[in-house]
Amino acid sequence: MKQAKILFLITFCLLSLVLASCVPGGAQPAQGWAGTASNDGVLYVGTRDGNVVAVNSSNGDVEWSHTITIPSSGMSCGQTSAPAAIYSTPVVDGDMVYIGSYSGKVLALNTLARSQDLLFPQKRYGEWEWDCPRTNKGSNAIVADLAMSEDAIYVTSSNGKVYSLDKEFGDSNWKEPPVLDAKLWTSPLIQGDTIYVSTFDGHIHTLSAETGDLLPWAFESEVGFVSSPVIYEDTIFVGSFDNNLCAIRIGDSEPLWRFPGGKWFWAAPVVNEGVVYAGCLDGKIYAINAGTGEELWGFDAGGPIVSSPILVDNLLIVATESGNLYVIDPETGDGERIKNPENGNRPTINAQIRASLFAHEGMVYIHAQDDHLYSVDIEQRKIGEPFPLTIKAES
Repeated sequence: MKQAKILFLITFCLLSLVLASCVPGGAQPAQGWAGTASNDGVLYVGTRDGNVVAVNSSNGDVEWSHTITIPSSGMSCGQTSAPAAIYSTPVVDGDMVYIGSYSGKVLALNTLARSQDLLFPQKRYGEWEWDCPRTNKGSNAIVADLAMSEDAIYVTSSNGKVYSLDKEFGDSNWKEPPVLDAKLWTSPLIQGDTIYVSTFDGHIHTLSAETGDLLPWAFESEVGFVSSPVIYEDTIFVGSFDNNLCAIRIGDSEPLWRFPGGKWFWAAPVVNEGVVYAGCLDGKIYAINAGTGEELWGFDAGGPIVSSPILVDNLLIVATESGNLYVIDPETGDGERIKNPENGNRPTINAQIRASLFAHEGMVYIHAQDDHLYSVDIEQRKIGEPFPLTIKAES
């Protein structure tokens, strides 16, 4: 009964935050908070109006875009299709970009074909689209980030299953994946030949990356897990619904340690050189000894942290949901806020931050909730001109 109440609470909170509702006129507006990826000077991001957009990082020009839609027989209120919400951060592999959507689709887009041949947008070599199978119990929506190995893309679905897709053709690699939970909204983690998945009902499951079969070791807790798992050496770090960050050694049946926060550790932590850096909804970022769970320092960012921190040039970068960006010394915990260029008393950027941060060559890119892509020069502590992402897309 306790797990059912927790699942209802997290579902209700997430639904109120992220799922669009039907509006008069029959169209369902897209939403989302997809992060950013890059390759060869081009940034890729899923926008809040349902587009996958390629942006030139040097000048902000949009090189191409593609709309992911919900079919009329699917989740829209009326008879017409609408853009699909995108929460999944793109995954880039050479000339291919892979992305999942709340409509239950995974798309593979050939970036070269899309940039060079705009005459036949539906018939380009090297592209495919895969529909996540529906179940009788509910949605097949894809909320979490995809994971990628050398040959496959791994997908967690709201139907409670994990899927493995061939990167070249989009075919399913496994016959029938097991149901792991009522819904999976956390990202799969691959290490070697093993996939690790944390669930709302308090399990960490291990699956064979080759067959999808459940492996012998699984961790079971009385409290569900709210964040995606992170592995450092032989230990898994994951946030739980009882406001703890848990450290679990692979193969053990009890946690190595639990670290209490004021609220949920919603975002996955980052681990470097034996230190766990974990952002919390209580507004603090904590540095924790990975082996002992001892708090090394805590920094009050003044607002909920829903995006994972990142390390850039030996500096820790932390964003709050309200739009503030902090640069913190990871050894001492001393930090400073990057000021808004227009008004230093306002948040760093004029929009909420829910998407994951992305760093490349000393720059941090932020896809904010105003559907602009912000670039931040960390060394100069300077914010560049934001790139607008809401455009009329190619279809």
